[in-house]
Amino acid sequence: MDNKNGMNDVTKNDVTKEEMEEIYEQISKAVSLTEKGMSKEATAIYEKLLKYEVPEVYNNLGNIYRRDGMLGKAVEMYRKTIQLDNSFSAAYFNLACALMEMERYSESIMFFEKAEKLGLKGFDLDVQLTLCYLAVGNHLKARERLKDEKVWKEVEKYIEGELRI
Repeated sequence: MDNKNGMNDVTKNDVTKEEMEEIYEQISKAVSLTEKGMSKEATAIYEKLLKYEVPEVYNNLGNIYRRDGMLGKAVEMYRKTIQLDNSFSAAYFNLACALMEMERYSESIMFFEKAEKLGLKGFDLDVQLTLCYLAVGNHLKARERLKDEKVWKEVEKYIEGELRI
């Protein structure tokens, strides 16, 4: 089936090792451009690479869209990443963050927890999950995460008034 560019859909299995190396060089270039604040240029590279259906391309493009406030497009990119690689824990985390920004806390919890089940751990995950648990009124699970004093202090920054649970 043809895509919008009139090119046939291409997958990782259809490219040579050398082509994959070039794809990952382009991804590295786009990451570097993004780090330098040149997201428009990075987006152009990622959009050219979409036809190869490499999960990292969709995930990274989703990150740019999310930073630019295009949450719907970001969610679409993260979902495609997960479709291509359902073990990509960072994509679940990123999807959850985008949904959280859309105030879709229950969905966010589901994807944060999936990222954690896939092995993602850390302070950012604990803080985001705690905030979502508080948003939906799950004080029991929030309390568990808040046992870490650093998490407590960070969560307090986002809570109006005193944090009491």
